[in-house]
Amino acid sequence: MYKSENNCMSNNKDDLKIWDASFESNKEIHTGSILLGEPFMQDENFKKAVIVVCEHSPNEGTLGFVFNKVTQLFLSDLIDEIELEDIKIYSGGPCEEDTLHYIHTYGTKIKNSIHIGNGLYWGGEFNDVKSILYSNGYEENQIRFFIGYSGWQYVQLMEEIKEHTWVINNQTRLSIFEYEVESIWSDILKEMGGAYKILATYPENPIFN
Repeated sequence: MYKSENNCMSNNKDDLKIWDASFESNKEIHTGSILLGEPFMQDENFKKAVIVVCEHSPNEGTLGFVFNKVTQLFLSDLIDEIELEDIKIYSGGPCEEDTLHYIHTYGTKIKNSIHIGNGLYWGGEFNDVKSILYSNGYEENQIRFFIGYSGWQYVQLMEEIKEHTWVINNQTRLSIFEYEVESIWSDILKEMGGAYKILATYPENPIFN
């Protein structure tokens, strides 16, 4: 496995460790958890993806949304009654890409939304969303729209974690909305420190580094 040359400059033994799946073995996934896709993944949907988990249970499996994959679409392209032209659409994942979803921080202002932790809410009445958009304007750091979602059977995701596919994060320094889309993956890994900080600098193909 690739090892950054910068490791040779470190005096911190934790910083010399190379990340592997054993780092995730004692972590729990729950609603509000963040999954970070490793950089060598063959599936472009999930390579360096940052996924917010909205459901996770042995019976129902896992459902979440990729927070850092922007499409070329806008909400006004999908819904005729929305005339605001600056509301970006993100690719939430490869499942049911003809469905629209949203994660927000408006809480009970959007009725029937589901609290998933860390001040984040999932879904809710779209009429309330429209009212907020037209009364307050679009605030990119308060709501994000997705087409499609990411989904796994419970056992499937657990196996993928064992195969060095996902990093689990249950506490970020900032709200998920406060990170820059282009750097959120590496920023969160760097915050986690040690081997994760090294992982954040890995090239997608170490052969060419």
